[in-house]
Amino acid sequence: MTIAERIRLTRQQKKLSQTELAELASVNKKSLSRYELDASIPPADALKSIADALGVSTDYLLSDDHTLIKDKELLKKFEVIQNIDEQTKVVVDNFLDLVIRDFKARKAYAG
Repeated sequence: MTIAERIRLTRQQKKLSQTELAELASVNKKSLSRYELDASIPPADALKSIADALGVSTDYLLSDDHTLIKDKELLKKFEVIQNIDEQTKVVVDNFLDLVIRDFKARKAYAG
């Protein structure tokens, strides 16, 4: 998958128009369109702004590996979560935040 495809796909998954993403990322809408059409490659500063606006890393946009989650069972669960209602997603998100915070705290105090 190309950078162009990742930008476009992620934007669509976030349900953003090109105009909305361009405004969030502070990039020119025509430039964003060219990036998504693979007509030009975004410079580093624009790529960082786009990644930040999309809530992903620049590594994700640049990576040849389209799946960042290597654990297939966990990936299946996240695929299901993407399709549940927003209220339930909030509950899952809050729970994950708690688990991650607990993990980081235990790791910090173990060292």
